[in-house]
Amino acid sequence: MAAAAWSREGGTVRFALGVLIPLAAALMQGTVVPLVAIGDARPSLPILVAGSWAVAAGAREAVWWAFLGGLATDLLSGGPLGAFALASLPPVAAIGVRDRGLQRATPVLVGALLVGIAALFALLLYVGIVVAAGQPIASVPLAVGAAAG
Repeated sequence: MAAAAWSREGGTVRFALGVLIPLAAALMQGTVVPLVAIGDARPSLPILVAGSWAVAAGAREAVWWAFLGGLATDLLSGGPLGAFALASLPPVAAIGVRDRGLQRATPVLVGALLVGIAALFALLLYVGIVVAAGQPIASVPLAVGAAAG
């Protein structure tokens, strides 16, 4: 019975959650996350949500979550359209490639480490895309430090 709950054929509810959760993460990224900071470091909710889903369900669905959350984040921010979405796709897909189905679950600490590394890599990619697009950044080393910090 538990295998049926995690099957790839989720139907309407799974599709609705696949749209609502990334959009909610993008909205919270612009409203709540600026208030939640440790030093100058802030979490990137769309990447964390998509990366967590990649650990739980694999790359096939998580890449859509990353794209939708990234596109919504781009629309709500002042950065170039598609930059955050493009930067979040490779790391989230890399996490989900390890998809092994129901035979062996990923341990929680390993999953958290993978999601954290993916978030760092995605934010570094984002800084690179913004610099390549010619958008002004006050200090590239400072931006890279903030992404890594």
